[in-house]
Amino acid sequence: MKQTQDRDSNRKKNGFKIISVILALLLWFYVVNEGSYQIGQNNVAVDLIYDNIQEGLQVQGPEQVTVRLWGVFQETGDIQASVDLEGKAAGVYTLPVKMHPVVGVLFTSVEPKTVNVTLEEIQEIIVPVNYNISANPPAGYQLLDLLTEPERCLIKGNQEEANRVTSVVCQVDLSTTKAINSFEIKVTARDKDGNPVGGGLEIVPAAVKVIAVVDEIKEYKEVPIIAVSEGEPATGFRLKDIKLDTSTVKIVGNTLTVNVINDINTGKIDINGADQSFTLTIDLQAPEGIKLYPGEVAAEIEIEKIIEDEEGQ
Repeated sequence: MKQTQDRDSNRKKNGFKIISVILALLLWFYVVNEGSYQIGQNNVAVDLIYDNIQEGLQVQGPEQVTVRLWGVFQETGDIQASVDLEGKAAGVYTLPVKMHPVVGVLFTSVEPKTVNVTLEEIQEIIVPVNYNISANPPAGYQLLDLLTEPERCLIKGNQEEANRVTSVVCQVDLSTTKAINSFEIKVTARDKDGNPVGGGLEIVPAAVKVIAVVDEIKEYKEVPIIAVSEGEPATGFRLKDIKLDTSTVKIVGNTLTVNVINDINTGKIDINGADQSFTLTIDLQAPEGIKLYPGEVAAEIEIEKIIEDEEGQ
């Protein structure tokens, strides 16, 4: 009789426990449904974090793992998976993936549970910055000079890949450049044959400043100088001659303009009322877009008196 009573008592206790669990689940479902959370099972691709990498080493291994969750959660960004590399020197390791707790999640699992990781010593080399002109300046213009700042870059990465790099190259487009211009251009690592080198290398800096000096294509030509005067000497005097210290001038400009110029005039030399010779320095008259070398000349203006016999003739 006593055993029967004990069994009944145990059944009641177990029944109360089951009811408590059911009530707790019902309450949990109610809270979930009232809030903004979602319930269920999800497979989430998560970036794998490598913790405690020793200085001077870099890691090669999987970038992501798959995390299976059952429960409630709002942000997948709260899900973190990591591999601890503390105390690990260069070498190859098989290491466990650690899951960090996620609020509201009942169960979690990760695939794969272990990952193969390679730790390599970082190689650092310095290489020159080269450039490649991907598009030339517009017609009638030419590249006079091109500079890069800095002139060298630092390559950081695994020894095998870093040692393949002989330079970094930037692609320069000058199709719209007609003057001095500067650009910020990303560089890529290249081997001795000009092929790109990848392998997770880091380039410092990743972009360089390029200064391109572009100008019109110039034509050079030497033409005579024509002395131009205005006014009349004083009564009884005349202009005998104008002598210049140079008879020709070099003109520089674009081809079309230079080809149609056959001579260059001086500025107007005022001889009005002059009764004696004099000298002066006078500018040469440069057509638009043309530069002159020299830009000025010394002129000797000879004024002479008219002889009476000549006046009577």
